[in-house]
Amino acid sequence: MDYPRQFLEILVLDDSRDPDCIRMAQERVAHYAGLGVPIRQVRRVSQRGYKAGNLAYGMRQAQGEFFVIFDADFVPPADFLLRTLPSFQDPSLGFLQTGIGFENRNYSFLTRFQAMEMGHQQFVTEGLYKEGAMVSLSGSSCVWRRTCVESLGGWNSSTVTEDVDLGYRAQLGEWRYAYLPDVVSMSRLPDTVSAFRMQRERWERGLIHSAFKHSGEMWRQPMSFKKRLHAIAMMFSSLLLAAIFILVLLSLPLNYLVDFEGPVFRWGAPIFFVLVTIWALNNAFGARYGSQKTSESDSDLIVSDSAVFDSETSGSVVSGDEDHQKEPGLFLSLWYTYLYVAMFLPMAWYYFAGGVRAMFGVHGGFHPTPKGEQVERSDLPRIHRVLVIGEVLTFLYSCLALWVAYLEANYVLIPLNVTVCVGFGMVLYGSWQERLQHARR
Repeated sequence: MDYPRQFLEILVLDDSRDPDCIRMAQERVAHYAGLGVPIRQVRRVSQRGYKAGNLAYGMRQAQGEFFVIFDADFVPPADFLLRTLPSFQDPSLGFLQTGIGFENRNYSFLTRFQAMEMGHQQFVTEGLYKEGAMVSLSGSSCVWRRTCVESLGGWNSSTVTEDVDLGYRAQLGEWRYAYLPDVVSMSRLPDTVSAFRMQRERWERGLIHSAFKHSGEMWRQPMSFKKRLHAIAMMFSSLLLAAIFILVLLSLPLNYLVDFEGPVFRWGAPIFFVLVTIWALNNAFGARYGSQKTSESDSDLIVSDSAVFDSETSGSVVSGDEDHQKEPGLFLSLWYTYLYVAMFLPMAWYYFAGGVRAMFGVHGGFHPTPKGEQVERSDLPRIHRVLVIGEVLTFLYSCLALWVAYLEANYVLIPLNVTVCVGFGMVLYGSWQERLQHARR
């Protein structure tokens, strides 16, 4: 980190129980401490409170006026502090979020999908920031003013998205935030379907819990009508995604409950599909815009679109003079945009399952997302098996709904059912590939 060392303190908040990980952290900390870097390893007796508890414990050990948080797989630019801390000359600024890039975004279709989704999310965050509207904090590659965190009571371990919870409390209080998309830290995306499933189910539990927890305070805040709409859309966007799965479940009984020959569906269905197309293209544009922020950081990654989830063949890293990303043609761009839309349907199932668990009071259960390595199936919690069973049943259910829609000549439902089968088929294929890789080990 390019920053005066007398003003710098680095704490490695090590909550691991793996002896190899503990030893590795000790060796790296000792190495840099020997070079004069002000760094030390901080360990707790108990893992109570998961990441939120770890951050709260680290805050009590830290001496600084500002907290800069990075997850273990993040690599910030050397001038990160020099480019972010000047923003805090404004005493009302409580926290600051920066851009996030992904070094493995071209590893497989799964990582490309996530990078596209995250790129769109950052595109939306930039727009909300310019509008002065509420945003959702990512929790890493961010800076917090100590007095802001202390005034809010610190991180709350009652939710598994402690970052979103603290961000909402700050914005609904007297604190302002800043978003600097041009300051980019590199991270890694989950590269297995198992890790992706668990991450998204956990996110939904935390997001929906935080939304309902703070929605009352949001309604009491003085906001313009436009900013309130932004806040509602942002806080409950995960609930909307979960609700899409209900549409999937309705696709079969609708064949017998609705007259698709009526004028409502005759005109409404084309309008619906046009709106979906506009939404998909808008997402693709936003994702492309968001990814431009990180192009200089990982410009040596070349897209290889020859495979879907096969991690042994789908990633290409090329160095040398050819440091640009190859652009697919129009047909392939539209095809990948369709696959991008299809992937939201299994993700709707994960969010639906997480939302149901949250509604029944399951707010804890923090399972870290494995990255950069194969997931040990023995370490996966029981909910993972439930999610896989749900994928199989939904795929078979949609195949049946597709056949019934064809027999009943309800052609309006066919595009939905086909897309559901494509989306769930992709994640099931990814699970099969993952099992084959484990069998080879």
